[in-house]
Amino acid sequence: MTERPGELRIDGPAPSASAAELSHLGKETFIQSFGHLYEASDLEQFLSEKHGPDMYQYLLDDPDCAVWVAVNDTGKPVGYLVAGPCDLPVDNMPPGAGELMRFYILQESQGGGLGRRMLALALPWLNEHFEHTYLSVYQENFGAQRLYERYGFETVQKYFFMVGDHADPEFIMKRKAQMVS
Repeated sequence: MTERPGELRIDGPAPSASAAELSHLGKETFIQSFGHLYEASDLEQFLSEKHGPDMYQYLLDDPDCAVWVAVNDTGKPVGYLVAGPCDLPVDNMPPGAGELMRFYILQESQGGGLGRRMLALALPWLNEHFEHTYLSVYQENFGAQRLYERYGFETVQKYFFMVGDHADPEFIMKRKAQMVS
């Protein structure tokens, strides 16, 4: 991993970031991206359940998962990506399915190609470990959908992702025949 002053580096698939740092980053990026959509009680419940330190420790310890963390030149985590076995409600999910589970970047670090760089690391890992790759994306997150489509993902079904008691309309996307990244 090379680093130049002012440049973001990507640490992983076994990052040095702690579960507490990932929990903080997970909450911050989710709130920046989607916090405005939810009642405070729904958001608090979701963040507590899905973005607590215990959840990130589980992901870091799971040998079937990989975590990449983007870090700025001061050592601050600014984005992360988690990949592992698919846990989405995919109709007729084939065996050997993996998932691009969590992929968030702080708004201040978006737009400079960091997302593409992170995908360039994660997709070959997913190809190596799983026969099929899925992800879930909010139906109104058009920028993310365009990015995923450039990497060979296509929408295969709709479902509702629960944030507390709020049901978000989401798309499940599948990567076409394990493309080379």
